[in-house]
Amino acid sequence: MLWFGVAQLCLCFSALCYIIPTIDASPGDGSWVFQKCFRNCNGRNCTTNAALSRFHKAQPTVLSVMQWNCEDECKYQCMWQSVEAYHKDGTDVPQFYGKWPFIRLLGMQEPASVLFSLLNLLGNVIMLYKFRCYALSTAPMYYCWQFAALCAINAWFWAAVFHSRDVLFTEHMDYVSATGMVASSLLMLILRLLVLRPWLQFAAFVAVLAGFIYHVHYLMFVRFDYGYNMEVSIAVAAVNSVGWILWCLYVRKKQKYVWKAALTICLVGSLVTLEVGDFIPFYWVFDAHSLWHLGTVPVPFLWFSFAIDDTHYLSRKVIEDQQTPKPSNIAQDVMGDKKDNCDKKEKGDKKEKGDKKDK
Repeated sequence: MLWFGVAQLCLCFSALCYIIPTIDASPGDGSWVFQKCFRNCNGRNCTTNAALSRFHKAQPTVLSVMQWNCEDECKYQCMWQSVEAYHKDGTDVPQFYGKWPFIRLLGMQEPASVLFSLLNLLGNVIMLYKFRCYALSTAPMYYCWQFAALCAINAWFWAAVFHSRDVLFTEHMDYVSATGMVASSLLMLILRLLVLRPWLQFAAFVAVLAGFIYHVHYLMFVRFDYGYNMEVSIAVAAVNSVGWILWCLYVRKKQKYVWKAALTICLVGSLVTLEVGDFIPFYWVFDAHSLWHLGTVPVPFLWFSFAIDDTHYLSRKVIEDQQTPKPSNIAQDVMGDKKDNCDKKEKGDKKEKGDKKDK
């Protein structure tokens, strides 16, 4: 299963690298129907103060809050007029401004991707809490895994914001944060390989951080090159995925729990195929990208379950290296006490809620 995962990941990443140079401008917004509609709408509603005043008075509050201006509204309405024209002609509906047409909900451009991004964010928040409950604070990698969880939470937050409203700032933050999440996973791999070697771990952290800062500086202050950013992200993800799979293969006999990490990597690799096989959204809501986000919802639960098991293993290993009597029992007792405290806290919260309901 692990070797199949490696082969699958390589094929997916190769396919992504192949399609990057072939991406063209969207034909939908360049069509005659769209351009004519947009010129008429923009000239009628967005060019004079009186017209803009009428537009703002008629605009629903939720759209105003979500920063839909007059030009954006014209683009949205003309997109659907163009879709209707394509249907009448019996031709395939193309993308508009690099995106498929989506039905807007409460001002959100891609409601399904927003919902699934928030579910991913929630999953990482839940598992960060559980990790803090069940992992020993003295264990190696304890704070490293929390850093990785915060990177993931940040990435999914900006993914939700970006899919709500695609503007230049939210787009840049989404791209940079996603790259940061992938880089943090690669950093976790390097730190895990260098565990119990703090100075080497520090050097690796500085090197990865410096590379990420350079990448962000280039995108933000030199040129925001989409192809370059995608190539960097794919390269980092490929090294990260293959590295974790090979490590799992190497330690699988002594550390039985690493199947969770291997399964996570294989799952993510399988979901990449959704990005390759893009398609028109079902019901103008669910496209391949939104289903990719839906598929990654279970990932943090599996990934941080592995992280908890690994910190337990490292804690026992540290105690054994110190030649403390009955190391396994000591480590398990401490972990058990911490788990009991978390369980008591959860039961206390439930009891408190029950008392409030009785009152």
